[in-house]
Amino acid sequence: MLSSEATLIHFITETTRPQRSEDSTGIFHACTPLSGLVPKLLKHSSNNREMAYPYSIFESTAGSPLSTVSIYLSLPERRCVDKQIGSIVRSLASLTSPSGTFGTVSRVLPDPFTQASSKAPEKVGAKTWSEAFNLLLEGIFRDGEDMAVLLPYETVRTHYERLSWRLDAVKLPRLLVLDAGSDTNVMIDRGAEGPPTTPSEGARLVGLRSWSQGIFGDPLLSNCFEEPSEGFLEGWREGGKDIIEDAENAEVRLLIYRCFRAVVSVVTEYYRPQGDSSRRELEGRRKLTSALAELEKVDAAASDDLKRQRSLSTGHEGESSKKQKVEGDHA
Repeated sequence: MLSSEATLIHFITETTRPQRSEDSTGIFHACTPLSGLVPKLLKHSSNNREMAYPYSIFESTAGSPLSTVSIYLSLPERRCVDKQIGSIVRSLASLTSPSGTFGTVSRVLPDPFTQASSKAPEKVGAKTWSEAFNLLLEGIFRDGEDMAVLLPYETVRTHYERLSWRLDAVKLPRLLVLDAGSDTNVMIDRGAEGPPTTPSEGARLVGLRSWSQGIFGDPLLSNCFEEPSEGFLEGWREGGKDIIEDAENAEVRLLIYRCFRAVVSVVTEYYRPQGDSSRRELEGRRKLTSALAELEKVDAAASDDLKRQRSLSTGHEGESSKKQKVEGDHA
């Protein structure tokens, strides 16, 4: 996770390096929406030579997790924060995989911290989003099975197998951070010097606490789209034209992603238990049950039959028209 986070931050920093443009007044302006939101990486080591473990050193950043200050935010402040989250998620989605492949950052991007002389394994992502997502799904399933977590694995697999073709409509691998909308991951600066209860004006998003869960794929996989607020959607839409591919089937993809995120939330509590893990686990199981119930209503088989019928019908019409043309030529 440390290497993945360092690689992603390096990629974003290099890709969004400030580009200054001069206006009519002769003043230069930096046009980088993500500048100032990504932490400055001072040092990273992906091997065990210097210390016992890989490590990363970042420059200290201001702010507190949204989870610790959210109860003190007014409704306008919270909407403003949600809007800023929507903006940063949209800015991330504007970045695409340099190789055109799908998958986690660790699978798609080369390690920039590996010595040039060493032979680092070539990074090769998946050619399709359905293939990359299946790797993510089976990965969390293996983690759950290793810890003997009781979950309806086969039920989720069955739904995915019959609906995975809908994911192939996603052709462009866009960058997303899976937990970009988590209150424990969003860092906020309220601009107040007093105690937390002091009223504050203009809560400001200063970045994310962790950048380790970067993925090139469908932006809808981010937990920001679980139950998006009006403020978030406002910030997302301000980025310009809609970039969500195959919007007609987006709801079905969202149901599949809800299952994945629910499984992740349940399994995580077994690997990193906390004081309220029982509550978090139950909430994850509730969301999984709800998503599976919704997926049961999606008649993918009928859709497949309809596609096949249309394909066959088109083929027969083509053959018929060709036959008529040939007969006409002979006549």
